[in-house]
Amino acid sequence: MPQIASAALLAPDSAASDGAGSARTLYVIMAIVAALIVVGVLLGIVRALRSRSAAAEADDARRTRGTSSVQLRVGAGLGVFALVLFVVGIIFTGKATEVDASANDPITIQADAQQWVWRYTYPVQDPSEDGFNDDQPYSYQELVVPVDTPINLEISSIDVLHRWSVPSLALSADAVPGMTNEVSFMADEPGTYEGASTRFSGPGYATMRTRVIAVEPDQYEAFLQDRIDGIKAAREAVQKRVDDGTAPGVRFEQK
Repeated sequence: MPQIASAALLAPDSAASDGAGSARTLYVIMAIVAALIVVGVLLGIVRALRSRSAAAEADDARRTRGTSSVQLRVGAGLGVFALVLFVVGIIFTGKATEVDASANDPITIQADAQQWVWRYTYPVQDPSEDGFNDDQPYSYQELVVPVDTPINLEISSIDVLHRWSVPSLALSADAVPGMTNEVSFMADEPGTYEGASTRFSGPGYATMRTRVIAVEPDQYEAFLQDRIDGIKAAREAVQKRVDDGTAPGVRFEQK
């Protein structure tokens, strides 16, 4: 049974790839740091208020003269702290975009956004020809990928700005008309991972959902073949109606 990624109230979805795991770790680190800063500031304010109320007016001048060295020490400490956070952020952001190159050969899939749906086009190479098969399979809303395989998602838009976001698998990326942004990820285990467009794109924005379904490699190949067979069957059915003169807009001439 597919595993659906869990969603926490104050944290990203549970990671299902190494990149998403690094992003989640960075999120947790920053949340803890922010909480410590808030607690430290509150404690400092409370201490300052107590000291001021308990101190005599004669001591105020002495404390004021000694604050310059304290300010320097606090400023230096905050500077070092900010530098450490910056380095940690760079390291984990880099890890979030890395994909294991020792895994299976990567697969590049085209993701085209439009109001308000995602279309995924899969590459299929015909071994009998040079180049790609004309009957390239595609799907709407649901992206099917094999597990333990690097996926390079080329994201674009045919109308307005959208944003592809499946937090449990990868970083988000904007879909921009006339441009291509890339997202790379690798699902660690089979499952169904929910996502959505997180950029407002019009009145149907709330319905622009997507999901990534990670399956075993043989199931992925079977999915592609099923899509190809469906495309061929639909094309043959249309051609038959054209030949019979029963297709809309086609006039049949009796000979």
